[in-house]
Amino acid sequence: MDWFPTLELREKIAEVTRLLRDTYHAEGPRRGHAASVPPTDELVLTVLSQSTTDVNSWRGYQALRERYGGDWEKVADAPVAEIEEAIRPCGLSRQKAPRIKAILRRLREERGSVSLDFLAVMPPDEALEYLMSFHGVGRKTASCVLLFSLGMPAMPVDTHVHRVARRLALIPPHRQR
Repeated sequence: MDWFPTLELREKIAEVTRLLRDTYHAEGPRRGHAASVPPTDELVLTVLSQSTTDVNSWRGYQALRERYGGDWEKVADAPVAEIEEAIRPCGLSRQKAPRIKAILRRLREERGSVSLDFLAVMPPDEALEYLMSFHGVGRKTASCVLLFSLGMPAMPVDTHVHRVARRLALIPPHRQR
């Protein structure tokens, strides 16, 4: 990692976390939590969510699952034009369709299946690095998969989270994502 918080900053982060949990009665992420989505599903959904609303990304995700019966192997083998048609409600389908297909095909070539379940036993930094090696998968997308599907300590940072972190002085004003 290129940056690690000081003890003082870690204490401040812990206090902010405590305040948020107390205020919203929330628990932290847990590995293998029943409500989590399989990591491959989370990755596809998060790629679809890039530069669109939650409603539109969910529509595209549902359409993709319906068209291929929830079988990511079939999506990996499908023509890009078909994938693009299914995910059109998300927007940017011309960019997202080939990326999703490429991710699924590479997974199958490297791992023998389109599953990302193997990430669960990797150290979080290695899992993050692996996910970010896919075209179209940045730190935020990779962090979403690790946090929401695998309960790993990761923080998806979008422009809003970044702005709040600056205001709380959790990161210096010049710190980039």
